[in-house]
Amino acid sequence: MPETLTVHLNRSEPREVAPEAATLETGRSFVLAFENHGGPTHVHLHLDDALDAVARPTGTQVYVEGDSTRRVEVNLLPDHSPVKGYIDISTGYGAEKARVNVTVTDPRKDGGADVAIDDSLAEKQTENAESTTSASETAETTKPVAVAVVGVAVATALALSVSEGLGLVVGGLALLCGVGAAGYLLYGQS
Repeated sequence: MPETLTVHLNRSEPREVAPEAATLETGRSFVLAFENHGGPTHVHLHLDDALDAVARPTGTQVYVEGDSTRRVEVNLLPDHSPVKGYIDISTGYGAEKARVNVTVTDPRKDGGADVAIDDSLAEKQTENAESTTSASETAETTKPVAVAVVGVAVATALALSVSEGLGLVVGGLALLCGVGAAGYLLYGQS
């Protein structure tokens, strides 16, 4: 979804033009949302030469009905270069004006979707991902270790309770179980 800058019209007095921000920095197309708080009005947009070289608004003479919102897209040309420019917004045949300074950055190179991510959201996800990973790794590690411990304990008990020859065989099997469990833990989970 494109970035949106709201511009209030007729909020405190007739023909008033009040953008919510005096600057905008973007690397993609954006929208000017004209929110009219009073009677119908005509809005004129003028892009300076630098911004006009890389951007095309869907309209420069915009009629905004009373108590309504009208959206005007400002489309950046594909493979645009970075520029700094401005948009002059005027009403009342130029009687009231406001300027929005626009910095156009390089377009996205990865071709991915344009999604704004708040830094605090990324931090919270990282913390949750680490704790989830640790819990799942612990669960997967515990099962084979428990099986190996039980196998070794049973084999040891059998070795102690039987004759020497059979005890040697059972002890060898216990050793193989331990080596197998260790191999699984070291190489089987990668």
